[in-house]
Amino acid sequence: MIEDTPLPLARFSLIEINDANVPLCLRLATSLAAKIAADLGADVLKIEPPGGDPVRRAPPMLSHGESALFQFLNTSKRSVVLDLAREKGRLALRALLATADAVLFEEPAPIAELPRSGKATPIEIAAFPLEMNAATRPVSELAIQALGGLMHMIGEPERKPLKLAGHQASYAAGFAAFTGLTAALAARSAGRTAPHVRVSLAEVMQWVNWKAASGADAMGASPGREGDASEFQVVPCRDGYVAVVYTLSQWPATRALIGDERLADPKFATRAGRRQHIGALYEILKPWLADRTRAEIQKIAQARGVPFGPVFTPAELLRTEQYVARAFLAETTHPTLGSLLMPQLPVQWNGRSFAPRPAPSLAAAELAA
Repeated sequence: MIEDTPLPLARFSLIEINDANVPLCLRLATSLAAKIAADLGADVLKIEPPGGDPVRRAPPMLSHGESALFQFLNTSKRSVVLDLAREKGRLALRALLATADAVLFEEPAPIAELPRSGKATPIEIAAFPLEMNAATRPVSELAIQALGGLMHMIGEPERKPLKLAGHQASYAAGFAAFTGLTAALAARSAGRTAPHVRVSLAEVMQWVNWKAASGADAMGASPGREGDASEFQVVPCRDGYVAVVYTLSQWPATRALIGDERLADPKFATRAGRRQHIGALYEILKPWLADRTRAEIQKIAQARGVPFGPVFTPAELLRTEQYVARAFLAETTHPTLGSLLMPQLPVQWNGRSFAPRPAPSLAAAELAA
């Protein structure tokens, strides 16, 4: 590991603007994109509204009353509180934007025209495509997932749709915004004019769930919730659950793994046949899985090239062999919260991992103002 190697984005200066009056799903996307840049070495200054970024009060909460979500999304950043509703705050922001390489912000923030018109490349996160002219439409991540067809994919068909856990629409949009940001920084670094980057959550979800559109085009209906008729299922094993997944080419290895002669029946020879007789297929698979632990299943499945996957609880992930071997969770020392175990970026740079610095405190942000 080369500790003195400069981090890849160390020469760039970024501004992240958080507005108290935009939907949570947009603020999370902006913060994630800026977090990745900060952990990769960029100097990221977070502009918070009076009272701080509302995410500071978003659950889940740590034992000290601090938001775990905020701590995760704001590692390695600096922070300052500015009242952008006042001229003094806007003047301060203009001065900061004059020296920044890029600025990340949300639509429909009242100050959006300010970062759009400066020298810093604008990285804008919105809910809907520009063509919809829907900047002021109320939105939530629940609505975005529904529009993207994801809620049509999750849960049992006879029950109500389920929202995906966590903030997957926001985070997918954050990754997309970071990709646009790096392209813009590369252009600036090469002496070219970087384009205005605009990412919408609705479009990102359409891309994530591309099967909905392609399925509707090919079959007249998008794939939906199949429950027990699903080709790939999560089923019980001796000490929890395991996900049954394999590709078309992996069926012979899966059949050999289970070792039940009934799987040689011609009705299971093709994917169409397996889907037609899915109930009979899982009647064979489930007893084999129920008699083994997750670790046993994973070990013998991997040996045959079959990607059966164990289902872990969050607490179990802390001890998972892959996470430990990759040092994915790094201990950081927060000035008021003490020791925190935080995920680091799952990539390396010249053999170097990116251990995050703690998120800035509100007191420090207010003092900086």
